[in-house]
Amino acid sequence: MIHHFPNFVCWKEIFSLYNSDRDIVYLDSILCFLLGLMLGQRGNYFSGPQMAHRLVTKSPSKFYFLLAEDIDLIDKDKKLILPFKSSFEGDVDLLDFLETLPIGVALIIGVSSPKQNVLAHYLHSLRPDVEYFCLGAAVKITWGMKHANTRLRGTGLQWLEFLALHPQRTVMKISSSAHESLRILSSFKSLKLFRNFVIVSKESTKFVKNNHELSG
Repeated sequence: MIHHFPNFVCWKEIFSLYNSDRDIVYLDSILCFLLGLMLGQRGNYFSGPQMAHRLVTKSPSKFYFLLAEDIDLIDKDKKLILPFKSSFEGDVDLLDFLETLPIGVALIIGVSSPKQNVLAHYLHSLRPDVEYFCLGAAVKITWGMKHANTRLRGTGLQWLEFLALHPQRTVMKISSSAHESLRILSSFKSLKLFRNFVIVSKESTKFVKNNHELSG
């Protein structure tokens, strides 16, 4: 399975590639959740940092990482640092790394969305036995920074923490989110599409509650 944590910046791209046999969709943004409520649908609000916080308490032997930048605290044999490029299809280093993964492990991807989500789809087509988590910036603040990923996770206010840690990136993300939310609200077609997207996320609610491996 692939775990996606979309917000207003990347929801449309992720939804366009959605496959119920492969993808689990969570709402990473409280604003996405609130807009869903306005449209009569209670989506599954569960942020990437929340999931990262759960995973970091589990056995480290199960997790491997694809990263946009190095994180010293992650063992060298557990990670691959990806170069900046638009597509990784056929990338030799990536394919070699993927081939070495034991059966049934989890691969945590810390790259920007929707690039990481497209990458996860490609990797799943090659190694469907691996579980994929598209966690983006939540990887660095959880595995690479002390005193980050605080109790603000899941409150809808963690953007304040991101603003302190990554001000330029966060401001750009807020601006893009505001623009996309206005675009959705200005079009009946977009509202209908977004409502269907929220409905899809509801399918993950049962998974989050019942999956013993990710509980705690």
